[in-house]
Amino acid sequence: MLVLGVGLGWMTLIVGILLYGHVRRWWHQRRYGRPMNHTLILTEYGKKLTSIQYVHDLDTLLVREFTSQLEIQSAALLLPDGHQLVSVSGDALRLPISHAAVRWVASGGEAQQTHQGRLFQIIQQSRTDLTWTCVWIPLMRGTRLRGLWLLGERDSQARYSQEDLRCLTLIAREAAAVLEAMTFAEQDRQAARELRALYRQVVTAREDERSHLSRELHDGVLQDLCAVSRDLKALQTSADDLPYAVLVDHSGEVIKALRAICNNLRPPLLSHDLIAALKTLVQDLDARSSAPVHLDTQIDHLHLEDDMALAVFRITQEALNNAIVHADASEIAVRLSRYPDRLRLTVTDDGRGIARNIGSAEFVAQGHFGLAGMRERAAMVGGKLDIQTAIEYGTVVTLDLPITDEQAGVMD
Repeated sequence: MLVLGVGLGWMTLIVGILLYGHVRRWWHQRRYGRPMNHTLILTEYGKKLTSIQYVHDLDTLLVREFTSQLEIQSAALLLPDGHQLVSVSGDALRLPISHAAVRWVASGGEAQQTHQGRLFQIIQQSRTDLTWTCVWIPLMRGTRLRGLWLLGERDSQARYSQEDLRCLTLIAREAAAVLEAMTFAEQDRQAARELRALYRQVVTAREDERSHLSRELHDGVLQDLCAVSRDLKALQTSADDLPYAVLVDHSGEVIKALRAICNNLRPPLLSHDLIAALKTLVQDLDARSSAPVHLDTQIDHLHLEDDMALAVFRITQEALNNAIVHADASEIAVRLSRYPDRLRLTVTDDGRGIARNIGSAEFVAQGHFGLAGMRERAAMVGGKLDIQTAIEYGTVVTLDLPITDEQAGVMD
């Protein structure tokens, strides 16, 4: 009998424990809805958050996709805009960052329910437009509030459990880290835009100065020298004296050098035909270079907009000067090709090359200001510059410039 009583007691205890567990699970599911797999949710949304690059993608993930998967009726993502928290979705929902409810949630740093307590009182007393919210989740990064994530009721009318709140808090912290990374990336992009705008101003001012100086030299000093040269030739004819012949030759050389300076400052042909300007440039450099320089193109005439033509000319000029001065090449080639959607310029040399392919910042850090300048000039007109180089294998500078038929003018 004793053994039977002990056995019945153990059976009753086991049945009671099982029944208690079943009732507890039933009550938990009735109160909090179907159980969530928090580990799976954190893993899934953690991966998705790492691929987010734009604010609207984050809004789509947290406000639409997340709420749809977890059967949440409504949600909103508010991000700082000045002294306000503004809904990313573009609706009228706004909250001052200094609002008592915002400060209360941010000070806790974790998801909080609004069905009771201090947060409930603040919302009920001051913001009737937020009574739909059930959970407020701060997007905190350290002590900095990066945003606010609001969730409404679930379709089953179930409450959020403590495990749900912890899961939401962890997701929000990952989202805050993503927002912080976006902020830093945007700051970098803004700094790059400002530097590019500054560089554009410097380049424009320098080209204007070159153009002005070229006109002044051509219309003033050069014309005076030409007049002096004509007078010397007249004197040489009448006097038939050797010193006059020497002076005539010398003045001719000065005029030739001054014309070269004017052409280098601002080629007069550039405003009319890029191909003619490039041919003149290549011929002049070929005469001064120990390595032959030649131009290969099937384009007879090319009339680009002034800023595009100037960019192509200056990039060609810089690439050729680099090859002549630094490359120690045996041959330098310039090729200009026209494709349906772009213009391609290639400057190739078989010289010593550069140690490795490097970016614009590294170009400047290593003293290659001309190479960085070519990249910036290309970017200014919407082009892309690529530099392929290796030690003892030479260098290839390629400019791809998207153009339309209207931009290219008439080509024969």
